[in-house]
Amino acid sequence: MRRTREIVGLPVLDLNSGKSIGWVHDLVLNNEKDEVVGILLEGGHFFQSTKGIPRKAIATVGKDALTVKEKIVEELKGIRWSDKVGNEVYTQGGDARGTIEDVFLDDSIEKMVGFEVSDGLFADLLHGRGTILKPHVMIDGKDILIVDNQVSPLDQTNERGLRS
Repeated sequence: MRRTREIVGLPVLDLNSGKSIGWVHDLVLNNEKDEVVGILLEGGHFFQSTKGIPRKAIATVGKDALTVKEKIVEELKGIRWSDKVGNEVYTQGGDARGTIEDVFLDDSIEKMVGFEVSDGLFADLLHGRGTILKPHVMIDGKDILIVDNQVSPLDQTNERGLRS
């Protein structure tokens, strides 16, 4: 599993020319299919452009750089990763579960597999941030995430808190 936050800021390298073509500014996601649509480059086009490099043109996403097979730029339809961060998480019963802090992707950077969720600074310090995996998500809306009633992010992982 990879955090989207680890990908944003990586240099983008063209495998055909051997040149750097920019840096990853944001990822575009498809909520219905749980897929990565593509990447937006830093310093790209005019205000909030939706043109970027589609996922099919990406060769690999390494630890230190992202490589593309072809320098294709096209319209990317979906929701930006940066627009999901900060969205509220609720159960079907209306109980708050925190806010989305990051999106987890599979190792091939093709599918969304879950969300890193914060329940506030003090809870993060004491227990760490939690994870909600996609099978527990009922509705992945534009502004909110609704999960099944029994899910608690802290039940699924306990990462980097003061207690182990």
